[in-house]
Amino acid sequence: MGKIIDHFGNSLANLTPTEKQVLYYIDQHLNEAKNLSLTEIAKVNNVSTTTVVRMSHKLGLEGFSELKYRLKSTDEEIEKVDTNPIESYKQGFVQAFETIQLHELDRLSDRINQANRIIVVGVGLSKMMAEYFSKLLMQTNKQTHYTYESHMIDLLPNMVKSDDLVFFISTSGETKTLIQAAEKLSYMVADTAAITNSSDSTLGRMVNTNLSMTVGKVKFAGYDITARSTLMLLIDLLFESYLKKSMEG
Repeated sequence: MGKIIDHFGNSLANLTPTEKQVLYYIDQHLNEAKNLSLTEIAKVNNVSTTTVVRMSHKLGLEGFSELKYRLKSTDEEIEKVDTNPIESYKQGFVQAFETIQLHELDRLSDRINQANRIIVVGVGLSKMMAEYFSKLLMQTNKQTHYTYESHMIDLLPNMVKSDDLVFFISTSGETKTLIQAAEKLSYMVADTAAITNSSDSTLGRMVNTNLSMTVGKVKFAGYDITARSTLMLLIDLLFESYLKKSMEG
């Protein structure tokens, strides 16, 4: 199987045979499919455009436009040569915002509201994001704890209770320390979530919910300058959604 089937593998059971045919075509002809329109994808598979749109919805996407963006973002790493960084960042953010799953945002804000305690975990550059998120929640008198030390992260399975919600903050979603902790918690009753820059990451697959923006990797002169600020935007959006939920209650 290719990367597209691996990415949407959990949704395969929800697809009809015709919808699976379209997805398998895309998986096997990714480079070509990236540049095809909705009508062209439907025509080459001898199906209606409605079938393609319906398939996109069953994959958990807003529609074909988001599917198209996901295809173009797959394994894409951009070498930054643009002399106008403002325009390139603006374009990247607009595209990233289109990939946010609103139902996941809504569901996570409900779970924050219902949880007795929130535990936020982040290491490296994401440590600051974890602290920021935890302090936002503390302002609302939500019982919150954040950790970044490896030995404390190792002890998480002993600390977490059934009514806690554990958030892992990670740009790539591939940080080994966090993956190992999430894997241990997956064998428990613990409720877990991640905020990442990748909709298809190892960490995202380990937790119950992965809130993410799909952000293309960007390099300049050999340095990884992929935007981390998108994590802050997701945290701000989630916090605002949680505030509204808590006030409604």
